[in-house]
Parts: sequence; structure tokens; C-alpha cells
Amino acid sequence: MNAEKSANTAVFQANSEKEKAEKKKSEYDNLIASEKKIIDRKAEKLNDQFRIKWQWVMIILVAYSGFATLFTGFKSERVVSDCVSVFDTIVNMFTKVTGIIDGISGQITGAIGIPEPVAVIFVAIVTFGIIGAIVFFGGRAVINIYQEYCYDEISLLVVMVSVAVLIWFAEFIPLNIVLILILSHIGYICVRWYIKGYKENH
Repeated sequence: MNAEKSANTAVFQANSEKEKAEKKKSEYDNLIASEKKIIDRKAEKLNDQFRIKWQWVMIILVAYSGFATLFTGFKSERVVSDCVSVFDTIVNMFTKVTGIIDGISGQITGAIGIPEPVAVIFVAIVTFGIIGAIVFFGGRAVINIYQEYCYDEISLLVVMVSVAVLIWFAEFIPLNIVLILILSHIGYICVRWYIKGYKENH
């Protein structure tokens, strides 16, 4: 009887010790988990502070580089002349379009007998409506492609580097730098488009 009682006592003590050990282990695990959370929060806070400082440094560097490049462009006769040349080309194209409108409206007036101001307004609305539709839908298609394939920091870096290279080395470039900038960025968009499509297909 005493042996059975001693055995029961030993089992009870063993279970009690086991429960105490499990309780201590649980408390220890909770302590480790809480300390890990604190460390993770502190690490995340430090990372955020470092990221903010790095972003400010990059913004300052980008702003300084941009102002320096633009100042150099304003001081460069070649850059100014190329920009003026592009503006003159746009004005000449607009002048040619208005001349075509005048010619067509004159023919309509002679053939149908509509007053010339009415014919000019009608032809101008149709012509600029067609041009506007082409520009709108074409521009929207380009913007959609750009947002889908090129809307990231790489594209911003490519634009900045392209502008800087063209402005700083404008005197050694035989072609119009604005035209080169537009064509080079169109080529860049096509390359990104092709690369992403190739990756998706493979």
C-alpha cells in the first residue's frame, strides 16, 4: 500500500515538474518572441530613417545635377539654337496646315458657293479634329505602353542621363539634340517593351 502511495506521489511530482518546465519554456518562448518583435521594430525604424536620409541625398543630388545641366543648356548656343529650330519647325508645320486649310476652303467656296468664312471654319474643324484625334489616341497608346513597361526609376535615370549627355556634348553632335532625345527615348521604350514581352513568353 505504501509502495503504491509512493509511486503515485512520484508520478504526481513528475507531472508537476513537467508542468513547471513547460510553463517556464512557454514564458521563455514568449520573452524571446517579444524581444524579437522589439528588435524588428527598432531595425525597421532604423531602416526607415536611413531610407529617408538616402532619399533626401538623392533628391538633392538630382536637383543639383538637373539645375547644373539646365544652366549649361541655357548658356550653350548650340542647345538654344536646336530648341529654337524645333520650335520653328512646329510653327512652320502649323503655317503649312493653315495654308492647306485656306486652299481647301477656297476650292469648296468656288465649287459649292459656301461663304469663305464658313468653309474655313468647317475645314479647320475637320482638319484639327483629325490631327487632335491622332495625337490623342497615339499619345494615349504611348502613355499606356510607357506606364506598363517603363514606369520606374530606370526610365527617369535614362531620361536624365540622356539629357545630360546631349547637353554637355551638344557641340560634338551633328544632329538636332531634341530630335536625338526623342528618337533615343522611343528606342528605349521599344527595347523595354521587347524585353518584357520576351520574358513573359519565355
